[in-house]
Amino acid sequence: MQNRFLLGVSVGESFAEYSLLSDTKPVAQKRVYLARESLKQSLSQFVSEHAGQKPTQAFVSLRLPKKLLSYELSGAVAHITTEGFEHWLHLCAKSPEQTLTSKDLLFSVRERVLANGTVEIPLDTNDLEPVVAKLQMMGCKKVCLHFLHSATHPANLQVAKNYLQEKGLEVFTPENNDNPHEVSRWNKNALNATISSVFTDRKAEIIAALDGAVTKEEIYFLNSSGKLFQEDSSQHVSSLFSAGTALGHYFGAMKKADVLYLGLEGFLLISGAAWSSAWESPWGAVEVPHLKTIELGIQPTLGIALNTFGRFDFSKTQEGWEPGPMFLGRGQKPSLLDLWAENAKLTKLPGLEDRFSAQGIQRFKNSFFALSKISQTRDSDISHLTKEMQSLTLQRLAMEAYLNRQSAKLVVTGPLATVFANAFKKDSHTVIETEEFSESYATALCGHQALQESL
Repeated sequence: MQNRFLLGVSVGESFAEYSLLSDTKPVAQKRVYLARESLKQSLSQFVSEHAGQKPTQAFVSLRLPKKLLSYELSGAVAHITTEGFEHWLHLCAKSPEQTLTSKDLLFSVRERVLANGTVEIPLDTNDLEPVVAKLQMMGCKKVCLHFLHSATHPANLQVAKNYLQEKGLEVFTPENNDNPHEVSRWNKNALNATISSVFTDRKAEIIAALDGAVTKEEIYFLNSSGKLFQEDSSQHVSSLFSAGTALGHYFGAMKKADVLYLGLEGFLLISGAAWSSAWESPWGAVEVPHLKTIELGIQPTLGIALNTFGRFDFSKTQEGWEPGPMFLGRGQKPSLLDLWAENAKLTKLPGLEDRFSAQGIQRFKNSFFALSKISQTRDSDISHLTKEMQSLTLQRLAMEAYLNRQSAKLVVTGPLATVFANAFKKDSHTVIETEEFSESYATALCGHQALQESL
């Protein structure tokens, strides 16, 4: 019997992972650093290198950089709401500085649907004419429609959508579902519109990279609830937690445990059973059902600084991978992973093994030494200070995982699991899974299961 091959693709903010599976077993894997390698080229090359093991389906989890959720980086989007509610999303945001569009692109029209679905004020399309004229003058092509109670009765919403589409505008509307919380639905719709162009471009890259290997009809994208989609633009934001949900399904639910994922981009504690209906974003609640996920206080690119007592500690700022930790040679600020820059397990990690810079490592040591000179520590030996900070990292990591997990059992996995495994060696309820590229592997398995269930 001929083997069936599946392709799992997990695209993060700074790294992408690829796994080729024969049924449920990985036969080839790769990780690429997107700051140095093209997603399209690296994925196409990976598939070409294994042309004899042609996949029948591809399953993709796609996460965009959170900074792109800002309209200032992803492009302007207009919002048209029920009269009197044009500032609702702004008022409901966690911070007044966090906005989903420019104030010049907030509009309202006279229309009203009551909570029971009765159309109290029908929409007059003449009210939309001056709005369209202003959008055309400003060159804005995207419009979000946020009409009160439109999920109960979408008559006015549909009239507005048809009219705006006839004028050549791209229109986004909230999903029609049973969620009674208008703000979380509207926030999701607004964010979907904000990232639609970037998301569509990234999807097109993946599809182009797989051209000739997998048909477009057999490429599936995974959302945060573990379901599949292909062309649905309302799922863009829903994909943000897709890899985490796949990890929770594969490593957690099967083993009745929580999952501590020690990834290069983040340390996440994922429940294997508990679900969250919304994501508490900087803009407020966003309707994104996903396995409950906690972002730990300890993170791989957390900055190192002196606290108010003049002692070495971690800052609240993550330096990220662009430019990345100092050991890559481009970073200018010391971060947590720099403490392990000479650790053999880290230096051999696929995706990083050829990225280490001797000059960058030395620059980190110099920065660390300079901090020690202005600190209140009595010991300025770099080796001792490094070990102390490594010990502090492991203690905090183990404590956070212990206090926040909801299951008695814990599965620790991810590319950095081997590096930080010592934090959990005394915990009899913890299992270390050192399988590489677990995001792409879990995405393929979770996606294939979802496809089977949909047939």
